[in-house]
This record gives sequence, C-alpha cells and structure tokens, in this order.
Amino acid sequence: MDSLVRDCGKLAKHQAASSQKALAAVDAAIRQLERARQTQAESEEWSASIERAKAQVDKTQLQIAEHIKELYANVAKYGKHVEKAFKMDLQVVAESPAFEDKREVLAQSVLQHFLREGDFETAGSFAREAQLHLPHETQAQFEEMYGTVTAMRSPEHDLTAALAWAVQHRGELEAHGILLEFALHRLRFLQLVELGKAAEALQYARQWFPRFGGAARPDSVPSQLQEIEHLMGIFIYARRLHTSPYAPLFGEQRWEDGARAFSSAFCTLLGLSATSPLSVTVDAGARALPIVCKVSGLLRDKKVEWSQQNELAVEVPLPDHMRFHSIFACPVSKEQASAENPPMMMPCGHVVCKASLDKLARGVRPGAIASGRFKCPYCPGMSSLSDARRVYF
Repeated sequence: MDSLVRDCGKLAKHQAASSQKALAAVDAAIRQLERARQTQAESEEWSASIERAKAQVDKTQLQIAEHIKELYANVAKYGKHVEKAFKMDLQVVAESPAFEDKREVLAQSVLQHFLREGDFETAGSFAREAQLHLPHETQAQFEEMYGTVTAMRSPEHDLTAALAWAVQHRGELEAHGILLEFALHRLRFLQLVELGKAAEALQYARQWFPRFGGAARPDSVPSQLQEIEHLMGIFIYARRLHTSPYAPLFGEQRWEDGARAFSSAFCTLLGLSATSPLSVTVDAGARALPIVCKVSGLLRDKKVEWSQQNELAVEVPLPDHMRFHSIFACPVSKEQASAENPPMMMPCGHVVCKASLDKLARGVRPGAIASGRFKCPYCPGMSSLSDARRVYF
C-alpha cells in the first residue's frame, strides 16, 4: 500500500509537470500568432511571419501529443500496479457462512451507524426496508447528540448545548469515570482567552474549576489541580498566545477532539460502544482481508479446511486502539479460550484451557497420574482439578 501511495504521488507530480510544459508550449504558439496578426499584410515580412506562426503551432501540437502520450503510458503502468497489488480472489471469503444467523445483528449495526453519523433520513429508509423497529426516542437521542456535535464543529464552536448536557448528566458521567465536563469547561476557558476576553475567562475559571481541583471537589472526581494551575499561567501570555508556550493548546484539532469525546460519552451513557461497531468491523476486515485470502487460497489448494468455523487460522495484527479485550490461547492445545473452554490456573501459576486440564486429569498426556493428580506440563509442580481456578481476563 505504501508503494502505491508513493507511485500515486509521483504520477501526480508528473501530471503537473506535463501540464506546465503543455501550457508553456500553447503560450508560445499564441505569442507567435499575435506577432503574425500585428504584421501588416502588405509588408514583406507577412509571409515569413505566417510561416513562423504555422511552424510554431505544428511544434506545439507535437509537444502536447508527446506529453499526453507519456502521461497515458504512466497512468496505464500505475493501473497495472494497482491491479497487481489488489489481485485477490474474494470468492474464497465471500461464501463464509459465519454471518448467516447474524443478519439482524448486521442490520442493526448498519442502522446504528447511520444514526451515529447523523444521516437520519437514510436511517429511516433503511429501517423500513430492513423491517427494523426504530424507536422515536432512540432517533431523538441521536439527533440531540448530532446537533450538539455539529454546533461544536461549527465556525462559532458553540459549547452551550454540550456544557448543559454534561452538567445535567454529571452524576452518570462521574460514575463511569468520564471527565467530559472538565474537558468542555477547559475548551470554553481557552475559547474566551483566545477571543481576548481575559477577565471573563478568569471569572469563568473561578466559577467552574474549583469543582475539579479545589476544596469543593467531590471525592468521586479525580483531581485536575495540576492542569488547572497550568492553565492559570496562560494570562501572562494573553497578548501573544500563538507565540507562547501555550500555543499548542489553541490548535483547531482541539474542537474535533472535544466533539469525539462528547460523542463517546453520549454513547457510553446510552450503553453503546464509544466507536461505531460497523466502522471498527469494516476497518478490521480490510486489514485482515489480504491475510485471510492468502491463507484461504493455500488451504483450498491443499484441500484442507479450518479446524473451527468461528476462528481465523492465523492471527491478524491489529493496532492497539482496536484491541478491546484480552485473548488467551492455550499453550497446550493452541486453541483460543471461550466461555465453554475458559482458562484455568494451576497452583504453580501456569494457565491452560479447561479442556487441556481435563485431559491431564484423565491421564491422556504422558506423565499424568491416574489418581487425579497430575504434573504441570511446564514445571515439576503437581495439581488436580479441584486445585485449579478459573482466570478472568
């Protein structure tokens, strides 16, 4: 993918250079024609000027044709590069029965994604066509969220609705450990300072910040005293904010971060994930697709099938922000733990899945003892089924 991006950049530069050369040739032809027009028809230079203009036009035509030919050749090469890079047989993964019994869940995920994105008209149409029930109060909640986020992202960066919502749901947010209210007050404080309203910003800080760092702070709210003290120093640089040490605090990205924080908190109180499940699924699927296609092709050629339908044959590397829970793979059976086959820890501290533990207790593995006590497969420690404890990740 990186090579495709680099080649695309090179192609764009080449196209820009070709355009400049073609325009320069056209300008030269226009100048020659202008000179020919200015020459008197009766003068001796008339014929010579017309010949020079004709020659210049012919030369320009050839130059433009060469530039276009070269550009088309480069575009064709890049197209072949793209086809080669994305040459995957999707048929091997298109017929997976893994989602046959999850069509309603998929439909709900699509519907929820439309609501999260504020596309309420499409959400309503999709709900009718998919025969899904869309409660009016659910749409009203997302309309409130989207309206608030839109106001935050607007050129005016209106925080009124967001602050009112945060104060109204203060107890629920604090119970979840979400410091949205302080983040919004911080945004408003910086906004007032940036607008040159230092006195109003100071008054605002005195009104709202003590709850998060002063004596009025509830025990359930983590102290933000250090951050508040840092913000108070901003008044020293009030006349030159964008050349001060506080300049990074005034980047435009702060509004997008604030909008995302509000959306995340809003969805959390609705009992939903902070990010769209559909978006995460598509992102993870796109990352996994090349690996899955390659493995599927190899298994198909060897006439071998995956051992279990609900798991991948290989691990797919995902970024940290897409890791939502820990996964344990049994070091003995190499199988992933599940609710039916949970991880169990023996007295020695080593952990295996319950199925492997049962096999050890039955004496299936060498070294097991028929009495029910068995040796750990990784150390000399002895254990039994009653000694093992379930581990929760």
